[in-house]
Amino acid sequence: MPISDIVFLDGNEPEEVLYCEDQAECGIWFRAKNIDSVPLSKLGEILGVGTCKELSSGFQPAVPPEGEAFLLNFPVALKNKIASCSAQEIESASNEWVKIDEFRGGMSTEMARKYISSLKEFLQNSDEDVFLFLSI
Repeated sequence: MPISDIVFLDGNEPEEVLYCEDQAECGIWFRAKNIDSVPLSKLGEILGVGTCKELSSGFQPAVPPEGEAFLLNFPVALKNKIASCSAQEIESASNEWVKIDEFRGGMSTEMARKYISSLKEFLQNSDEDVFLFLSI
């Protein structure tokens, strides 16, 4: 099963974060609960950032992929929108986001609201670029 998370490099190079023996010591990790680029792109579409296809195409490798782990650039417009969401936008988006096929009915509106609120807080904590870590 693929593993995904959202990470700030925290002064590290992308390769250092990818290949660090103890990744918890390299970068600042969100603990994204394996929500990858497709659900994040669909969240962006719900929030009016762009289409899912446009946003998905923004998740490009930060460094050439090698092996089973890689970092994808996180679209800046998506980061900025999530970081600036109002409570009302989070509530409205949560109601729609839980309906996407990728969740297969396994996410409640409350879980989605908590996830988006926590992600908003995480993204507000740094001005640096953010990345999506994937391991397959």
